[in-house]
Amino acid sequence: MLRLTAQQTANMQIARHAVPLSHYLKQPRRLVHALMNPDQVEELSDDTFRFHLRGFQFLMLNIRPVVDLQIDASHDHVLTVRSLDCWIKGNQFINEQFALNLQGQLQLTEQATVTDLTGDVDLAIAIGLPPILALTPHAILETTGNQILRGVLNTIKHRLMHQLASDYQRWSRQQAQQQAAPSLAFSASRVAASGVDH
Repeated sequence: MLRLTAQQTANMQIARHAVPLSHYLKQPRRLVHALMNPDQVEELSDDTFRFHLRGFQFLMLNIRPVVDLQIDASHDHVLTVRSLDCWIKGNQFINEQFALNLQGQLQLTEQATVTDLTGDVDLAIAIGLPPILALTPHAILETTGNQILRGVLNTIKHRLMHQLASDYQRWSRQQAQQQAAPSLAFSASRVAASGVDH
């Protein structure tokens, strides 16, 4: 069994808008679709999602994982992610000897004009190797596999840093407009009623 691991941390600041970022992160569905192509995601429940990840090449193996993740946004200013299940499409041998564990956390600290985000994620994989790779030195397999996992986490980090801020800004603007609409309608009705009274 080959065991691979990777860790990634993220530190970023996002400008505060009319509605706090903590409210945005209470909606896992919105966050998931901001970070992933909707065609790659199935919603299993309000907080559980199935990700059909793009395949990657590991030496002579083509690995196409499907991962079920649970996103817990129930705690104020903390969002946690953990894997529930995983399997490999298109390769029965690898699928029967493959295990994945992902644990991540995102912590928010709200300041006057910005929100600080600090996060970390740990990814571990255990994979049984087919006979064709049995003679390949273990150190080479580990080095190559760990580099691939670090690349996967780095891609997620960059998506988080670039797409989270823009989607949060868009969402906050929409929320502010929706909150303003009833007030404007109420004001207009009062003006109309005042005109009738006179």
